[in-house]
Order: sequence, then structure tokens, then C-alpha cells
Amino acid sequence: MNDGCETGKMRCSREVSAWPDAWLIASIRHDPPNELALDELANRYWKPLFGRCHLLTLNHQKAADLAQEAWCRVLRSRHALKADGNFPAYLTTVATNLWRDSYRSAQRAGPMADNCLQSLDAAHPNESGEPLALVERIPDLRALSPADQTSLAMDIDNALEQLTPQLREVLVARFITGESCAEIGQRYRRTEQSVSGWVRQALRQMKLHLEAASDGTAVNA
Repeated sequence: MNDGCETGKMRCSREVSAWPDAWLIASIRHDPPNELALDELANRYWKPLFGRCHLLTLNHQKAADLAQEAWCRVLRSRHALKADGNFPAYLTTVATNLWRDSYRSAQRAGPMADNCLQSLDAAHPNESGEPLALVERIPDLRALSPADQTSLAMDIDNALEQLTPQLREVLVARFITGESCAEIGQRYRRTEQSVSGWVRQALRQMKLHLEAASDGTAVNA
């Protein structure tokens, strides 16, 4: 009898794994939620959620705590989820908002003043004034040795850690999540030009810290 039950559960699990997000979300909106659907959503989106949280917190344990809190927050409000919505984007938005609120509460940080700089939704100029996309500034990891990859990852983490939380979140949203400056500006209630200024400032600071790491010197932000 037990073998039959286990076989049935495995069969159901395989079936649920083929469901689109809309079916899974519809299944967890009920009371009680469909456990197999919950498990499948976790299998699909826990790692991307944790990755986003780690970029924000730069700490493995804090990232795990933030991801867990975001997941619980979404589950508590699951009845309001839209089956045709963008679930992974909503999940990372909840995590980002929780991180931002937590930092502001702890540090009593106010909003950054506006910087009326030109719109930067494309390439960024290098020292010669030539446009250069951010992706072109980053070395090809496939061409690096494992030791150099580890060193580069540590340098990037250290450079990110030197940014203010707001600049770090904006940089992640712009180049990792792929949001436009206008979209980021809507969340912060700032103009696209202001967000573009934040991006420029964050990139300048990142560049200085990465160059300092390469030269073995320290940077005073």
C-alpha cells in the first residue's frame, strides 16, 4: 500500500513539474495550498531569488534570511497573486523592498538627492570619451584561470560593498535585473535623469575600487 502511495506521489510530482506558472499559482491560492505546486515554485525560483538577495546583502546568511522572508511574505499574500502575472519578478521585487526597508529602518538613511545628469540608458563613455557598454568592461570569465575567477569575484564583491546600499541596489536593478532607468525611477519617485546619475556614480566608484584592487592600493570613497 505504501509503495503504491509513494508511486502515486512521484507521478503527481512529475505532472506538476510540467505545469506552467499560471497553473501553479492558481493551485497555491486555495486553502490549504497545493503542496506539490509550492514545492515546484520553490524548485524553479529559489536559486534566482537567493542570488538576487546575495547581491543586495553581500552576505550568505543574510541573503538566506532575506530570501526566506520574501518567500514567506509572498505566501502570506498568495490569495492576491495573479495567475497571469510575472511571479519571479514579483518575488524579487518583494525581496528588494524588504531589504530596502530593513536598511532604512536600521540606518535611518534618507533618500539620495537628485543629480540632474544626462540620461544614460545605453553605453557609458570610457576615459577617451568613447562609448563602452558595461559588459565590455568585465573580463571574459572563460578566459580566466579558476584562481583568477575567484580573485575577480572577491574584488567585485568588495567593490560592491563600498557602494551605498541605494547605489548597489540601483546597479543590480539596472544591469542584473535589466530594468530601465525610467522603471527604477518610478520606484524611487525620481526622474530618469536622476537614476542615470546614480548609475554613473556607481560605475565610477566600482571602476575606482576595481582599479585599486588591481594595483593593490586603497580607495577613499
